[in-house]
Amino acid sequence: MSRNGETEEEKVILDSSGQETVMEVPVSIEKHNLKVRRRNVIETMNFAQTEDKNSDSEDRVPLVRMPDSTRAWHDNVIPHIPDIADFSLPGKQNGVLNCKDDSSLLEDDFGDTDTLSHRERMKVSVIRGSVVNPNLTLGELRLLGCSSEGLVNDDIRRILWPKLLRLSEESSLPESELKMMQDCVPNEVYQQILKDVARSGNHIPQSATQHEIDCFHEQLTQLMCWVLHKHSTLNYYQGYNDIAATVLIVMGLEKALNILESISIEFLERFMEKTMEKVNQELYYIFALLERVHPSLLEHLENVELFPHFALAEYTTWYAHKYAENRKLLHRLFDYFLGSPPLMPLYLSTVIVAHRATEIFNTTPDMGHTHQVLCTLPDDLPFETLLIEAKVLYRQYPPESISNDVREYDQKRKCKEQEWKAKAEALRQEREKQRQVKIVKSMSRLPYRIRNYKTITVVTILAIGLYAYFKSSTGLN
Repeated sequence: MSRNGETEEEKVILDSSGQETVMEVPVSIEKHNLKVRRRNVIETMNFAQTEDKNSDSEDRVPLVRMPDSTRAWHDNVIPHIPDIADFSLPGKQNGVLNCKDDSSLLEDDFGDTDTLSHRERMKVSVIRGSVVNPNLTLGELRLLGCSSEGLVNDDIRRILWPKLLRLSEESSLPESELKMMQDCVPNEVYQQILKDVARSGNHIPQSATQHEIDCFHEQLTQLMCWVLHKHSTLNYYQGYNDIAATVLIVMGLEKALNILESISIEFLERFMEKTMEKVNQELYYIFALLERVHPSLLEHLENVELFPHFALAEYTTWYAHKYAENRKLLHRLFDYFLGSPPLMPLYLSTVIVAHRATEIFNTTPDMGHTHQVLCTLPDDLPFETLLIEAKVLYRQYPPESISNDVREYDQKRKCKEQEWKAKAEALRQEREKQRQVKIVKSMSRLPYRIRNYKTITVVTILAIGLYAYFKSSTGLN
């Protein structure tokens, strides 16, 4: 397989002979023109601050993105991809739960259990035939993960994910040091990690025993604490646990350390800054893209005053929170994102929203109902087609070509927030005014009531006195 870097946006199509061909699929366009940060909290953005390239530069982890023309095998070691017959047997896996005190944990279903389809078998043959090329480029390697069927199997992922991230084999960290990682992160962060890890049950098979669950939770906690301790500028956020759990399940704890570290630096750095300012702004790429591919749908979303934050969870977790139980799909999405630019999840969100246009139009036109629909992703989305459309869309409208529109949408959002705040403040002041009026009215009636009480008391005393007088007079007679 020999292509230039531009073909990274294209899809590898497998024909009946097992050979690969290239096909472009056009995007469907409408014909008419150190704190724990929580995933669902929308923070106010300071756009001017995001424009300042020098601000907080010492605290940021630099992004590293190698060009597609780079040689894939930087260490001159060509990886060996096993034949299909040598793949892990159903029920076997890489030992993600391999606690040394119980080797039977290797028998649990944490891996690929489905029999490979004909297309998947052909894709494995394409991968095996491609990686033996000593001059394979990084762009071609990324294309293998992004194209149809992805990397197919976790056995292949354990070999090629480190290559995609330009990682070399390193000695593992001693287990004793990993167990001490929890003492190396702030207690507030550690406590939040424990809560989120406890909620990571969807990543674990229902058949897992309590011992297996505890072991998985322990390894997941150690994995995240290790990365956060090694890179003190990275801040934990809710949803990071879902990405870490996916990496752990595929790679096993030993290899997951460097994999998660590299993903955090290269892809998740914006999510792990001190605030979500940059992330909240980036979400408006969805609106800027919808303006070009489906303007009437964008108009509908703006009419119901909906912001694009319905995609926040998918963006910051790479869909790992939604599709944790659909491990085959989720791992395929990770193949795609690891071979794509960091903003690619937003392009995928855009084509998903456009794909669901009819469903959105048929929803009750208000913010609540529309937001609920967009936050609930169907299980039967045609992801292979959508992934192609997202790639083509990225090539047609790269981030730098629509960044000005993103700024404008963000400014509109700020203006709308100011309007809402002004209305809320006006309502608050009106309620306070009404409350004060009620207090004044109630105080004005008080003296009148007091006078009434005095009159009643005097009359009562006089009546009792007269009764006593007449009673005593009658007794004397």
